[in-house]
Amino acid sequence: MNGSTDQDDNLIQYVNRSLEDDEEFHFLRFEFLHRLNIVDLEVKLVRLKSLIRRNRTAQPSQLDELNRTLRSYGKLRAADLKAIIADPTIRDYEYLRQHKSLDKEQTRDRKLRLQLFFQSAEDFGDPFQSHYSWFQNTHDKIDPVRRAFMRHLPSRLTYSHHERQERKKEYMEGKPPKKVSIFVDRLVRLITALVGGLFLIVPVHIMSFSPSLIKSLVTVSVAVVVFAFVVSFLVRVTNIETLVSTATYAAVLVVFVGSTAGGSGDSTANM
Repeated sequence: MNGSTDQDDNLIQYVNRSLEDDEEFHFLRFEFLHRLNIVDLEVKLVRLKSLIRRNRTAQPSQLDELNRTLRSYGKLRAADLKAIIADPTIRDYEYLRQHKSLDKEQTRDRKLRLQLFFQSAEDFGDPFQSHYSWFQNTHDKIDPVRRAFMRHLPSRLTYSHHERQERKKEYMEGKPPKKVSIFVDRLVRLITALVGGLFLIVPVHIMSFSPSLIKSLVTVSVAVVVFAFVVSFLVRVTNIETLVSTATYAAVLVVFVGSTAGGSGDSTANM
């Protein structure tokens, strides 16, 4: 009885400690146990398949076992419902793997905390050694520029009013926000617009002074390469959008090269 009470006390203390120290809850994925469960189901299905093929018939008990195993492993077509019942085992395993894993330092800290509260003399090996994850919406992507501003600007500028009220502790500790505030979003938009203008103005000015075809071609080549790097690494766009924007930018500069080359040719002819 005392052991059960101590276990309950440890659970409460651990959860309270987690609420105080961690904004996100970390959990073990139990990679080994999930894979062991899946392989065990696979072996059972293989044995059952071999037995049915060898006997060239399926007994009612075998069909019942097949029904139960397929419900746990794969997808079962229910004749009476005419529907596909999703696999709970593989679905749960895939669901856990979709969440972000902790880095080595966070994994070590989480493991030590679990051992501090729950390590038992009866444990064999290291049962707390596993992949540790935490719930995060992996589809919510923020581009590197906005993320950098969110990390380095003062909290009063990076936190929205709603998130400031929702995450008061993290706001006071100066931790970066999870969502892009209106200020950060508009600031990045302004910087993007200014940089976009500079990408046109600077090459045009360089090619305008003492124009020559070689100088213009070198300027365009360098500008297009730099533009491609900026779009690829600092802006979150698709491959098609990257290709289209780079090609459009190159086309604009090439048009200017053609006009300057024609103008310089006319000037040479007049001389």
